[in-house]
Amino acid sequence: MTGVPTVERLASSAEYTLRPPTADDAAAIVELMNACEIALGDTPSMSVEELRRDWIGLELNEGAIVAETLGGEIVGYADIFNRAFIQTNVYAFARPGPRQSELFTRLVAWGEEWVATRKPANSLTEIHYFRRAADAESLRVLEAAGYGYVRTHYVMTADLTAAPSAPLWPEGVVVRAYRPGVDDDDLFLGGEESFQDMWNRPPSTKDRWLEPLQADDFDASLWFLPFAERNGEVAGVCLCSILAGVGEVDTLGVRRPWRRQGLGMALLQHAFAEFWRRGIRLVRLSVDASSPTGAPRLYERAGFRVEKRYARYMKNV
Repeated sequence: MTGVPTVERLASSAEYTLRPPTADDAAAIVELMNACEIALGDTPSMSVEELRRDWIGLELNEGAIVAETLGGEIVGYADIFNRAFIQTNVYAFARPGPRQSELFTRLVAWGEEWVATRKPANSLTEIHYFRRAADAESLRVLEAAGYGYVRTHYVMTADLTAAPSAPLWPEGVVVRAYRPGVDDDDLFLGGEESFQDMWNRPPSTKDRWLEPLQADDFDASLWFLPFAERNGEVAGVCLCSILAGVGEVDTLGVRRPWRRQGLGMALLQHAFAEFWRRGIRLVRLSVDASSPTGAPRLYERAGFRVEKRYARYMKNV
């Protein structure tokens, strides 16, 4: 199916075309995503800038699909984040309305078809979905398709209402901004080892860690790496960005030997200070609610609050 438009029909007899998206579809896809948020009572948060970042490393003709009416309206969208066919995350959006569940069901089927036709023979792949916990109908669709609940994830936000406190660094730790081409190995080591305790996370590659550098607005000065002064060994990562005026803590992790020394809080405060200096007053991040390192508790102490809850559903195919 991928790469070749096909025409399908909803139960209402309305026809739509399944085709790969193009770069020109970005604004319409973002409008669709935001319509889904509005329908759940949320403030729309997606932007074209963020979608284009998400597309880095994704072959649109291979790993994404749009459903478009014969009148040209994009009513559905899905894309794939594949981890070596050990775990494949599918992100799907269907236009709110009377046929939303039917169209979402078709997008779920597309995700399974994508995996089934590409995974190694005689192997199992976990397909994962992240859906708003409040979106009862899409959760019903997933359960009917054989998916089961496995985890909750939070989107958390913090308001910077005053100049942040100066970070208290653990003794012997210094921090500096990432230097592309110089600190790549430290970035990979610090990131991979920091997340080795994350639930069900397949190993990643250095190329994956470096993909954000391809973004037109990538800012290396917002990627912070802490090092041990005594031997220059990287202690973790704090990788941030700014999207539509919001500070994003995209990745925060501390390697095992440096945990429980206040390094995670110090990195957050360091990021807060830089955001504050740039006029950013709202900061956002995502986290596993059951993180084995207790990350949500750290974020609460830093001033974050839960804004949205996402249910993670999984199925083996």
